[in-house]
Amino acid sequence: MAFTFKTKQPEGKWKSFYKPTYHIKLNKKEVGLINADLPHKIRLQIIKTDLNEDGNPNCSWKWITLKKESSNLQEAKDFLNSNFEAVLRQYNLHLQDD
Repeated sequence: MAFTFKTKQPEGKWKSFYKPTYHIKLNKKEVGLINADLPHKIRLQIIKTDLNEDGNPNCSWKWITLKKESSNLQEAKDFLNSNFEAVLRQYNLHLQDD
């Protein structure tokens, strides 16, 4: 088992002004993003341990950013998949439908 990735290119009349979005998936459900800007940062959606820990009781999950910064997209993907078990062991990921 490993993370999968999906790149969504911008669409529409003004697409040249936007960057692609790099989605991180687990079991066909979105669990995070890789930022398009350099350095690439990995952001994951995790379930909160306490509903009020970030001051928003209306949402059961929050965004976290890993410390790892990558110089290219493939490096970020490789880092995630090489640390797959550690990520699952440390974080309770929020699985979001597309």
